Amino acid sequence: MKMTPLKVVAFFDGRPGHEKQTHGVVNALARRTPIEIVEKRHVTPLVSSTLINWGRWLAVMFPGAGSGQSGPVDLIVGTGTHVHIPMLLLKRSRGGRTVTCMTPDVLLRRHMDLCFVPVHDQVRPDRNIFTTIGPPGISTDRGIHESDRGLILIGGIDPKSHVWDSEEVFSQVKAVIEKDASKKWTITSSPRTPEEMCVLLERFAAGRQGVSFFPARETPRGWIEEAYDRNECVWVTADSVSMVYEALTAGCRVGIFPMRWKKKKGKFHRSEQYLIENGMVTNFEAWISGKSRMKKPEPLNEAARCAEEILKRWWPERLK
Repeated sequence: MKMTPLKVVAFFDGRPGHEKQTHGVVNALARRTPIEIVEKRHVTPLVSSTLINWGRWLAVMFPGAGSGQSGPVDLIVGTGTHVHIPMLLLKRSRGGRTVTCMTPDVLLRRHMDLCFVPVHDQVRPDRNIFTTIGPPGISTDRGIHESDRGLILIGGIDPKSHVWDSEEVFSQVKAVIEKDASKKWTITSSPRTPEEMCVLLERFAAGRQGVSFFPARETPRGWIEEAYDRNECVWVTADSVSMVYEALTAGCRVGIFPMRWKKKKGKFHRSEQYLIENGMVTNFEAWISGKSRMKKPEPLNEAARCAEEILKRWWPERLK
């Protein structure tokens, strides 16, 4: 018998990392059961950040929280602080279960039906908390990697989390390429990468055969996923946490360039330590000294785990 599609509303805040998490869960859900999806875009309001003003603004911007649509909703999914209240307002108006791919504000957490929370957030277990190794995403292991290709992903400045040193990072990138010179290397930056780092990489690639540099501004949507598919090994600066998990999910061998963390017990440092201690990634110092080799990771698909948890909780008959 044909199943009735689940009615899903997905909220997006315009941040690529957040949108990939939401798309990842929705895509994984669609692979398990029929769904009908409505997408809602939410622009961050230029108002006071207090919860009361947020509620007032959103009540005006989302009259009835239904945007002219009628009928109940089964599932409301979104990632990012700025979509949490719109999600809850929609639930109040049209029903449905609210699911978010991050740790919400403590005042909103109990109102969410399910929160997918990375282990490095160290959130206490609760009925609506489901712990993941990392964030869900849209990457998948297609099994088409080329063993003679490598990818290097460069993060950048974040004054709150770490100290960035372009010369130091560049020396590590150079060391990897020189040690593994038989590979064709692709390097790309991020919006946070400082200009002096991009200049160093561009000059290095221009003067070396088999090395290409693509600034983030020149890479179209979907470029990075295609790069994961093609390159067997991926090196990532430790500050680019989401890209580490994307590469692992794509089935790549992953190495990490270390960062000097400002908070030794911060969540990014905890995430790095978890991955190294569990043998999921290779530490640069261990690899360059010959003490460790990059190895094929165990399968990781957090989006699929999240989709399964949604169905297990509320629609177990769809798991058959």
